Amino acid sequence: MTSAAVRAWRWWFAIPLSLRIAVGVWIALLVGVFVRVLIQPPMTQSVVPIYLYAGEQWRAGGPLYHQKTGMDLYRNPPGVAALFAPLSLLPPKPAALLWRLACVLAYLAGVRSLVRDLLPPLTAGRRAVVWVSAAVLAIPAVNNGQINLMIVAAALLGAGACARGWWAAAWWLAFAGWFKVYPLAVGLLCVLVAPRQLGWRLAVTTAVLFGLPFLLQHPTYVWDRHVEFVHEMKTDDRTGAEVSFLRAPRDWTVLPRVWFDVAVPRAISQPVALAAAAGLAAVVWVGRRSGFLPPLLLGLLWIVLFGPATEMNTYSVLAPVAGSVAVGSRSKWVSACGWVASGLLLAAVVRGSFPSDAAFKLVELQPIAALLLLAGVIGGITLSASASSPGAAGPAAGPRPPAGS
Repeated sequence: MTSAAVRAWRWWFAIPLSLRIAVGVWIALLVGVFVRVLIQPPMTQSVVPIYLYAGEQWRAGGPLYHQKTGMDLYRNPPGVAALFAPLSLLPPKPAALLWRLACVLAYLAGVRSLVRDLLPPLTAGRRAVVWVSAAVLAIPAVNNGQINLMIVAAALLGAGACARGWWAAAWWLAFAGWFKVYPLAVGLLCVLVAPRQLGWRLAVTTAVLFGLPFLLQHPTYVWDRHVEFVHEMKTDDRTGAEVSFLRAPRDWTVLPRVWFDVAVPRAISQPVALAAAAGLAAVVWVGRRSGFLPPLLLGLLWIVLFGPATEMNTYSVLAPVAGSVAVGSRSKWVSACGWVASGLLLAAVVRGSFPSDAAFKLVELQPIAALLLLAGVIGGITLSASASSPGAAGPAAGPRPPAGS
């Protein structure tokens, strides 16, 4: 055995067992998904062909929001199609593998930033819980190549970067919003913690990212696609769809559908979403001395509970949230919220591996889990605020400024 192999062997067994288990879970996940992508047809369990088709249309100057036979409708801003234009030049399988690899690498970096920069110091076992939760509960997004994985990665990196540099934070938070617009909620909540440092930078970076597509295609074409995008989002109303329909909303409105057979119309759900956003903003403002972890967690929770396009796989963005709530607080009841929610989300992932027409739909598990996590996060903020005096020093007294500020 070479000296390098010996060092690697010793390094591996020097790592705590819990972290070795977490590494094993991640390896199993990635090997399983990447092998499946290699051996199955490109359209199987994947939304990447939708993005690649949009990239082809972008290069050809064609309509983006025209549904191709056998595919779902492309529903992201026009600039995202420009991102996939180079990938659309590749054969479908290499393109799908490259996209998933980019998402996973960004996501791994985001979870590392969460553990290093945002959560309190954790034991090896608790760090392993965060890493395992981030893997297992994100399986649906990794498997089908959804953009949601890149969105949560950008949100994690943006909130974590606030400890090191405001520009890096602004770029990542703007990038999260650039993919679907409404994930800007995370960035806007982070602005409440450091409005002077982050507010104008987030505005600049968001404008640059949304303006960039106009430099990559004919401006008139890009403008028309934005008009088309706004129109499609206004008319894409699935509130009355059957609950068994895979694209029926899976946000909080699914609870009255399942329990009372009441479909909540947009005229009610949209004002509720705005009121919830205002309420969460007030919570972040009151607890802003707790730093950037609360706005990150609350922003991701708002995305799934009140966002305009929540599906079953959208709940993958809660994978790092569940682990953080479960092990990131000293409060037993906050941790209990995290553990119970993690169990419900895991049950939903397992249920999703069975045919959609099987018995026991269990569609209410995910919003219930999200509500539990919401209660845990708000409870943690309340406990932190009550435990901190106005003159307290250290991390609880406010966000860590970036180096050199």
